[in-house]
Amino acid sequence: MSRKNENVQNPSTYITQIRNGSVISGNMKSEHSIRVDGHVTGDLVSQEKIIIGSHGEIGGNLSGADITIDGYVNGDVLSNGHLHISQAGKIYGKIFAKGISVENGAELNGKVTVGKEVEIPELNTSSPSRSTRDINLNKRSASGDQKDNYGTVAW
Repeated sequence: MSRKNENVQNPSTYITQIRNGSVISGNMKSEHSIRVDGHVTGDLVSQEKIIIGSHGEIGGNLSGADITIDGYVNGDVLSNGHLHISQAGKIYGKIFAKGISVENGAELNGKVTVGKEVEIPELNTSSPSRSTRDINLNKRSASGDQKDNYGTVAW
């Protein structure tokens, strides 16, 4: 009977999670995957996957291998692999990716550059965050309209 090496780690099992109701201000860099279901004001950089869940809102740039957007991103998206934007996904910013899939109903507002030969630029995380307002976790106004926490797109 063979014995498995207990010291071997599978990097895909390590995920940094920012849960719904959490608010993060600042840039974040990880060697492992990142999943956001809360609010982040700042840039996210991962050597693996980045997943923005349906409740996730980002006011900053994303850079990762494979990226899935089910929520809202006000910033540039740089994917060294595949970018998937679901039906509920919204991106306001430039997109650079090796491959892309966009579901019917997704919103893209910005320049899109996609292809296997596309050079993915380096992310400059020294730029200030795109957030210009305090985050309000209750996004419905008195009139019932849903409000955007991140103001206008900064190009």
